[in-house]
Amino acid sequence: MNNKLYSFLFATILIITSCNSQDTELALKPADFNKKIKTTTNGVILDVRTADEYKGGFIASALNIDYNGDNFKDEIDKLDKINTYFVYCLSGKRSASAADYMRSNGFKSVYNLEGGILSWQNNNLLLVAIPNQPSADKISFEEYANMINSDSTVLVDYFAPWCAPCIKMKPMLDEISSEYAGKVKVIRLDINENKQLAKKLKIIEIPIIKIFSKGKEIWTHQGYIEKKELIKQL
Repeated sequence: MNNKLYSFLFATILIITSCNSQDTELALKPADFNKKIKTTTNGVILDVRTADEYKGGFIASALNIDYNGDNFKDEIDKLDKINTYFVYCLSGKRSASAADYMRSNGFKSVYNLEGGILSWQNNNLLLVAIPNQPSADKISFEEYANMINSDSTVLVDYFAPWCAPCIKMKPMLDEISSEYAGKVKVIRLDINENKQLAKKLKIIEIPIIKIFSKGKEIWTHQGYIEKKELIKQL
């Protein structure tokens, strides 16, 4: 009886370990993602960001299918399920969801870029730019430094227009800006429009909120946060 029980438990552990290992292997860090692309025959690179994001710079040879687009599922269903797919977005969240959808619909080999393009660039890996596309940030690092170096407390929200938690938090941040006028300066920094600045600041996940006092960072939070919890930090 004991031997049967031990055998059952051992088999269960092996299955769980195998599943966890597989999940880990499907999300690759930038260097591993890049190496896997180069060593894979019939690999397809899939950029699931918006068309405007794609135009700002993409991994060479990437096909663009917007994860939030109305035709995402239709376009994915047109792809050959035999191929190996390398999926990425800005921070890795949309691509993780896209990869999960693909695997659940018959695609056998789908890898996700952990940390997305933000992490890719922070590892000094290159993107291809479409000619005649503006590449300069809207806010320089010097301008940013001046913005956070204020007599008032400065709250900076690093966001992107497609980010659901960012959209949800915007009304709350607008309220704080109004209610704490003269005491707290609220800045919303679009990392889509300021890619080089985001890279320099090592912003690899959004949303991120930081609070500064006289230019010095005194608090940071990653992900969604309720208004009452944020106010406690002010």
